Parts: sequence; C-alpha cells; structure tokens
Amino acid sequence: MMHLFHTVLEGAALLIDAAASVIMVWSFAVAIYAFAQASFTGSAADRIMRLQVARCALGVKLVFALELLIISDLLHTVVSHSLDDLWFLAALVVIRTVISYFLNREIQEVEAELQR
Repeated sequence: MMHLFHTVLEGAALLIDAAASVIMVWSFAVAIYAFAQASFTGSAADRIMRLQVARCALGVKLVFALELLIISDLLHTVVSHSLDDLWFLAALVVIRTVISYFLNREIQEVEAELQR
C-alpha cells in the first residue's frame, strides 16, 4: 500500500514538473514574439511600454511555473528516504522561493511604473 502511495506521489510530481516545463517554454515563445513585435512598431516610448508589459507577463508566468516546481519538490520530499535528497530538495525550494519573491517584487515595481 505504501509503495502505491509513493508511486502515485512520484507520478504527480513528474506531471507537475512537465506542466511547469511546458509553461516555461510556452512563456519563452510568447515573450520572444512580444519582444519582436514591440521592438519594431510604434514610437520609442510605446516600444518601451510594450516591452515592459511583455516582461511583466513573462515574469508572472515564470513565477507560476516556479511555484509548480516548489509543489513538485515538496512531493519529492515526501517520498524521499535519503537525508541527502532531503537537503538537496530543501535547497531547491529555498532557491526557487527566493527567485519567485524577487520576480514578484520586480513585476510589482514595473506595473506601478506603467500605471503612472
């Protein structure tokens, strides 16, 4: 029974990892398209504003993907039986949480700037 539980959790973690990866790749493609479109149309001020909007949109998607990866890391922690794995996963969670925090902060600053 416990083996089945661990297998289900590992499968869920794998699915969440895959979803986060798809979100990151898709976000990258959308951001490149938005960057190209914003770089070649409109006035300089309009281009800068559109690039900032594209950055915010990319940042929001990356934060979401990082949060999914944190969930996956927590699931891996539940099924891990090695102390070394637990320390490694804890370090990953801390790193991803710090990155998410600073990305969120930057997004809020850019959004506040755009609203002026």
